Amino acid sequence: MQFDPNGRQCLTMDGYRKIAQLMRGVANRHSDGQMLIVQEGGYHISYSAYCLHATLEGVLNLEAPLLDDPIAYYPEDEKYTMKVVDVMKKCWKESIPFLKDI
Repeated sequence: MQFDPNGRQCLTMDGYRKIAQLMRGVANRHSDGQMLIVQEGGYHISYSAYCLHATLEGVLNLEAPLLDDPIAYYPEDEKYTMKVVDVMKKCWKESIPFLKDI
């Protein structure tokens, strides 16, 4: 989850909701709609409750989120981001032949 002190996976509430929606579809197709949800520990204690809530929204196929994500959006410096992308493209062009035309 986002702000996970252990894994730094950066998964937001929306990510959990979407994964749960996908799993709902898999369960409906392959196990008569039955599924087991297990939550392990070690995550950011405040945010984990929000992500569990979003997971349940996805499993229940709710049309719209019931809770806003309190910390999902942080504006980025777009100029810096584009600089990083340009450096990566240059590196790819120099070291990966089939990416030379990107």
